[in-house]
Amino acid sequence: MGSISAIAAASSSAAAVSQLMTDVSFSTTVGGKTYSADVTYSNGEYVADDSNLSGAEATGSSLQAAENNLTARIDVLVY
Repeated sequence: MGSISAIAAASSSAAAVSQLMTDVSFSTTVGGKTYSADVTYSNGEYVADDSNLSGAEATGSSLQAAENNLTARIDVLVY
């Protein structure tokens, strides 16, 4: 039978679990072209970026806000 201390040692902090759960990919279409991006959680904010498009990075207070902000940023960059 395992000890309680082994279980406690194996558990992750809430911040670490939140970060693991928010390292996601998404795609957005701007002007008929589809862009692929990633969203990560870092230093208390969500950061969305498309590494294939220079300057395509945006932050937000939520996952959805970061995605929306990146879509708006891409719109500015390509038009």
